[in-house]
Parts: sequence; structure tokens; C-alpha cells
Amino acid sequence: MNERQVDKELRQIAKRATGEVPAHFSAGIDQVLESLPLPNRHVQKKSYVRKNNWLIPVACLIVGMFLLVSTGFVSPTMAHMLKTLPYVGSIFGFIGDSGVKEANQQGLTQPLDQTETDQGITVALKEAYHDRLNLSIGFTVTFPPNVDGFQHIEKLSYNWGGQSTTRTFTAEEAKKNYLLHWRHVGGNTYYGTFQPFFMEELPQEFTLQLGLQKMGGVEGNWSFEIPLSRTSADEVTKVMEPNVSGQSRGYTLTVEQIVRTPSATRIVFGVQGEGGSFNLSDDEKWYQIMLLSDAIRVFDSNGVPLSSITDEKGNRRGGIVGESRFTKDFHPISANSSSITIVVDQQLRFEIPLD
Repeated sequence: MNERQVDKELRQIAKRATGEVPAHFSAGIDQVLESLPLPNRHVQKKSYVRKNNWLIPVACLIVGMFLLVSTGFVSPTMAHMLKTLPYVGSIFGFIGDSGVKEANQQGLTQPLDQTETDQGITVALKEAYHDRLNLSIGFTVTFPPNVDGFQHIEKLSYNWGGQSTTRTFTAEEAKKNYLLHWRHVGGNTYYGTFQPFFMEELPQEFTLQLGLQKMGGVEGNWSFEIPLSRTSADEVTKVMEPNVSGQSRGYTLTVEQIVRTPSATRIVFGVQGEGGSFNLSDDEKWYQIMLLSDAIRVFDSNGVPLSSITDEKGNRRGGIVGESRFTKDFHPISANSSSITIVVDQQLRFEIPLD
């Protein structure tokens, strides 16, 4: 393939690209075209506002750039950049909880632009998501170029409303993706999401204080104050109170409330009775109730099971929230589901229509 043929093919690809091209890709394309020895190589780039549709044209343009790399018409530095550049439109779209990814696809995340550098390590906050049940922060971490091997966050703390928590992580814990989702994306850069679990519903607006104290074996101070709002998520959050009851294991189980946010489905159960046993201590009673909770399965109207959300220790998220009440958290039910089915021990079944 000669230079003129390469240039012609790249022009044809660019003409078919009808989506909006991210700025740094556009700059890279222009640099490639300007490096060619033929005249009049400026591609007329068209820009349209079309949600998420830039992925196809970007893929086509990348193919064109790789054609240039393979023919040797680009400088070695530019060729290396084109081959190794990691790109995602969103941290949440690349890594993290599936429910937050769903919220991200609906355009409900908020952008962040906070950066701190200490000990040669740079942490950049990129985006956040916040609803009644979930909170997640998307960020990047770039280590110095002379650092080798897998690196990870080893210590962090967070605080809101006077509640302060400090956590430490081993390398294995960092790879398990509970409180932190963490992935190496190239060079010395990592993408991560931080998703703490709060049993109570989160307030509509608050400021989260997040501090990282140790990364890659290096102690430092990377501190952030992050204003958060769940207003956008609240507009599409639905709450219903079915108050339907049934019997299982000697208890009366009531579905008191179902909360459906873009990122999660929470079911609040009320429970009454002695479970067929008398004179149980409170600890024994709640142990029996948690066994009952573990027997609960939830399905959408197509019979697809809802997977449980795990907490920061890898356990199914939920628990006792008050006297005779407990919750269970699941990933979001399909927006097309006309009902939700709750099955307990295959003996008790609730089928609840959804609005």
C-alpha cells in the first residue's frame, strides 16, 4: 500500500465518521495527517451531538491510524502513542459496580476536576455518582515512571456528617473489587472507583472528605473535599410500599418498601414472630432472621434473577436496620420489567406489579 492509498483510505474513514470525536483523538489524527508528505491533507471533521455514538467513528479512525503506523509513515514516538494510548469516555464505563455503570449510561454522573500530587504520585478525581443507596468516585492514579510492578492504594480514610472511617488494603484485597475497584490501564497509570457502603440512605446533598494516606509503599497526603448531590438520580428514583405479607419458618414476613434507584434495588422487610421457637435471646432471634434473609431470591418479570450487591467485605449487602426490620440490596432491576417477584424458601412467593 503506497502513501497516496493510505491517505485516501483515511479520508474515506473520516468522512464516514458521523459522531463526535474526543478532542485528544482529534489532535492525534491531525498530527498524523500533517506528518504525511502529500498536500492538502486536512480532514474535514464533522461534529454532531449524539449520545454515546462517537464510539464507532473513533474505532474507524483508530483503524486508520494503525494503518499509518504499520506502513511506517509516522514517527516512532507517535507510533508508540497510538499503540499504547488507553482511552475510555468514563471511568465508570470502564471499571466499577455494574449498577453505577448503568447510571453512567443514563448520564446521571457528575464531573469532578480535582487533582493532588505528592511524593511524585498524582491522584485525579474525574467523576462521581450519588443516589439514595450508592456513592461512587471515579479517579486515576499515576505513579512515577521508575516504579515497577503492581501498585495499589494501601490506606485511605473518608468522612461525612461526622462519621469517619479508615481502611487499609493488601494487594489481594485491592484486586477483589469490594470497596475499591482498581485496574492497571497502561504505563504507570491506574483507573479506580471508590464505593463505600452506608446502611442508611444518603442525604440529598453533602460533602465527602476523602483522604489517601499510602500508595505503592509510599506515605503521603492526597486529600479532597467532594460536594455531592443526588438531585438528578432522585428524578428517576421510584419508591413503593406494597405492604404484602406471608408466612415462612414461623415468621410473618412483610414487604414494606421497594426503592429503585438507577444503580440499585433495595427491599425493606418487616418480620414478626418467634420462628417456631420460644425464649430465644435477641442474638439467636436475629441469627434466625438472617438465615431467613439468605433464603430470599428476587426476579424480574422475565424470570431473570437480580444479583446481590456485595459490601466492602464481600458479603451480600443489607442487614438489620431497626427493630424487626431488615434490608436486602440488589443490582438494578430492568427498566422494562413489569413486576418484581420475591421468593422465600420456594414456599412463599410475592409477585408485585411495578409502575
